[in-house]
Amino acid sequence: APSDCAIGHCMAPHPLVKRHRLGYPPATLATISVSRYIVGGGGGKSKTGVPNRVTLVNYENGTLQELSHVDFGDDRVIGVCAVRSNKVVFCTTAQGRTHELSYDGKAGSELSIVSTTQTALVAEGEEQAPSQRAIGANPAGDTLLISQGSTVNVWKYNKGNKKALSKQGNIKTEEVHQDDIRDVMFSPKDGLFLTCDDGVLALWNLNTGKLITKCRPSDSTAAAKSPVKLKFRGAMFNSDGTQLLTAASGAKGGYLTTRGVSKAADWTAKAARDRLVTPSPITSVDLSPLREGSFAVGTAEGEVCVIDQKSLSCVCRLEAHGMPVTKVTLLTSGDCFSVAFDNNCALTCTKKHIEVQTRKGMLAIVFVLCLLFVFLYLFYALLASYAPPKALSPEL
Repeated sequence: APSDCAIGHCMAPHPLVKRHRLGYPPATLATISVSRYIVGGGGGKSKTGVPNRVTLVNYENGTLQELSHVDFGDDRVIGVCAVRSNKVVFCTTAQGRTHELSYDGKAGSELSIVSTTQTALVAEGEEQAPSQRAIGANPAGDTLLISQGSTVNVWKYNKGNKKALSKQGNIKTEEVHQDDIRDVMFSPKDGLFLTCDDGVLALWNLNTGKLITKCRPSDSTAAAKSPVKLKFRGAMFNSDGTQLLTAASGAKGGYLTTRGVSKAADWTAKAARDRLVTPSPITSVDLSPLREGSFAVGTAEGEVCVIDQKSLSCVCRLEAHGMPVTKVTLLTSGDCFSVAFDNNCALTCTKKHIEVQTRKGMLAIVFVLCLLFVFLYLFYALLASYAPPKALSPEL
């Protein structure tokens, strides 16, 4: 296998970054618990020696290890989505298939294919179907949205059936998106969902299939001042679905923007808040709904950053990879799991780093206060030493 220096810039692992080298470039991930993760990707034709694979990764005792994997021959894995309530994962592949995988098997074979559905057709003369990289499940886990180029298809999931997925229809997202959709996600409530490509972010009503509102990367105060063209790099809902946080990026850095979400939302007005948060371009936004006021982003420099939602400021930045981060998520433990095209997955102990930096900050404040006290004490002592002598009594 090539070294990190051969496929990205050389880097010494940070003590708080636990990395595991995979046999393929990972493009996507899903979390199934705080310590178990599904990673997918591949290299195309199997004759290259690079597998097209979904891997179950476990983190225990400070080490990442592979528990099980499933290979897909020449069919490259491009998207994954976990339905934890049913203990299954769906993965989409370049040849238009969607596979239902169980991750609850016996030790050594935890991951296995349950069913396969052809969810997109390969046109005559083509080797691949329209892109299915965007896949998302509703909170109940019984409805999937799967992209097909610039269109989104709606699929019903019937657990235990031989034909697990049945098509319910499609949303005419191609009327809004000219490019392949990169992300699709359900709001935690209200039957709303989001679609995103590089140039357009759109909010939809699932029940009616109608567009509610849309926006472009430059539709915010800070981003509008960018000297270079920006592209969307992801979005995430907060836990109650009332706010959306979006990331737009260019060569000069990454911008984060918050927008209101409802069935009557209007994103044509300037966003509520936005800010330039990273000097390097953002490549990925947290996969998990916003919780406890923090979330994660990945950058083109291989960094994993934890962002404070209230201030939209970076509270932790650690280099986890030697190449751009493709997917990242902030775990409930406070740490981050990420994948990148350096063929590595990584567990970054961001919680400990933040705690250490907080302690250092407190010690620095105490040290400065002590110095200030000593300075004031010496200053007043010096003033006292130069006080004029008291006048002699007239009686003397």
